[in-house]
Amino acid sequence: MVLGDLEREGELVITCPSIQLIADRVAEAVLAVVPNTTLSLDELSGVRSLILHAIWDKRFFDWEMPTLTGFNADEFKQIAEKLPHA
Repeated sequence: MVLGDLEREGELVITCPSIQLIADRVAEAVLAVVPNTTLSLDELSGVRSLILHAIWDKRFFDWEMPTLTGFNADEFKQIAEKLPHA
């Protein structure tokens, strides 16, 4: 529906006979980058606890962990603070 609205508003031009194929491809692309929203509050809280535990345990979160994950301990702490508290 949104693609049809955008076309009517002159924001884009669709040149194929069926908009469904385009809509399906856009939806698949969006789902590839949108986080899974079916996680419960308890599950998100558990992930938060896991992150905090991991960064406080220097035996686990060693010098190699930022290379493996792309985030250092301080960045993981900031991520964990965005997650719900139990």
